[in-house]
Amino acid sequence: MKKKNRALHLDISAIILKYDPMQIGAAVESDEYDLEAATILSRIKEVHSKEELADIVYEEFQSWYGKDAAGEREQYEKMADEIWETWHRHNRKSNAA
Repeated sequence: MKKKNRALHLDISAIILKYDPMQIGAAVESDEYDLEAATILSRIKEVHSKEELADIVYEEFQSWYGKDAAGEREQYEKMADEIWETWHRHNRKSNAA
């Protein structure tokens, strides 16, 4: 994984851990959501809006944990907004370098 992608991956993982949609708990390892972050990162370039990103984040959690455990899409919207802003911040840094 390229250095810039690794940094973005770690940031996405930290955002997911902050929101902890599966309620794993704050005492877990910081890499608890690394696989989910990787699958979201692999699809992020196809996204054109925050709403599309929320759909993708929700789809990934349904895929990883099942529809019932993933809960409602609405709980992923703030997390997706933060991932969106982080992704764009990383892109601005990459383009400035």
